[in-house]
Amino acid sequence: MLFSIDEDMGERIIGWLMPDNPAATPRIIVHLDPEHHIAIDAFVYRPLLKEQGLHNSGVCGFVADESNCPGIGAAAHLEIRDGENNVLIYRRHTADNRIDSKFLRLETQLFRSSNLDEMLIGRFQMPYRSLELLPEETTRSIFAIPFSNSIFASGRIFWRVWEPLLRDRGFKVGMLLRDPFEEMSERLLILKWASLPEAAANANALMPALQRCAGHIRHVDLSDSVALEGLLLRATDELRTLLYNPLVYQLAAPNAFDPPPNPAPAAALDSLAELDAVGLRDDVDSFLGLVGAVLDLPEPLPFVALGPSKTVTGFADILREMSAARVLIEQDLEVYAEARRVLAPAPAASA
Repeated sequence: MLFSIDEDMGERIIGWLMPDNPAATPRIIVHLDPEHHIAIDAFVYRPLLKEQGLHNSGVCGFVADESNCPGIGAAAHLEIRDGENNVLIYRRHTADNRIDSKFLRLETQLFRSSNLDEMLIGRFQMPYRSLELLPEETTRSIFAIPFSNSIFASGRIFWRVWEPLLRDRGFKVGMLLRDPFEEMSERLLILKWASLPEAAANANALMPALQRCAGHIRHVDLSDSVALEGLLLRATDELRTLLYNPLVYQLAAPNAFDPPPNPAPAAALDSLAELDAVGLRDDVDSFLGLVGAVLDLPEPLPFVALGPSKTVTGFADILREMSAARVLIEQDLEVYAEARRVLAPAPAASA
């Protein structure tokens, strides 16, 4: 899916939307307020989209005005979304605290840090979360939005795939690092949950990777250290994809299918050095201070608590004692240790 907005003149908004299916006529949903939604089918011929072979008919353009969308001129906070998959296409943002910068938060966790997004997302005109769930074309369209300089995005995406476009489009990029054992702990616990019948009943809500791996862990008792170590020692290709040095792969792999260049930890650290704001999950206040400075905000961002659950930390402590677990994240541990050495505050000197 590709999209763009040509102009918003208050009582009229002009744009285009190219759907994933080139034979389909796209539809937009204009959200004038939480209870007032209006659907509009595209009806404007955009010749370039047809000439470039992107759409069969080229009828991808739309005009939303008082004739087909009564109240559009008076709506201060309207949103326009794709009628097929609900992706944001345009949002009016007239609040005084709007951030006129482009910022990407690289998410490293399988269970995302939604509190960080919630703190920032309302201050940007065009906000997007969970980029990893979107088609590549849609992500590309988001990063290349031409009509706004106020864009926030977050997702567990491969840095080296998107770094050229992000830098070309003027994005600042931040990443919050987490103890690799805690991340492995949470991934295994989520995977165990995904294998339960109640999760299987909602399979459409699960990531494809979780669906593929769920069967491998369904009959494994995570409290049985022998069974758990056996699972990790004989991990299937699908399970290894989920657990094997995910941080290093995200930072340094050239794409989703090829491994990072050797030495992989050094390549990942080189990527970290290129980011604009890097922090540690257990010192989120310092990270937010860096983000505020990068975005040139007049006031500090409020503190956000991101403490892991006792279940996650307790299971992580068990994994620390397992050689099979350490082998799977050995490179991540090396990168995290070096980042912590640089970023962690020095202990106070004793009197």
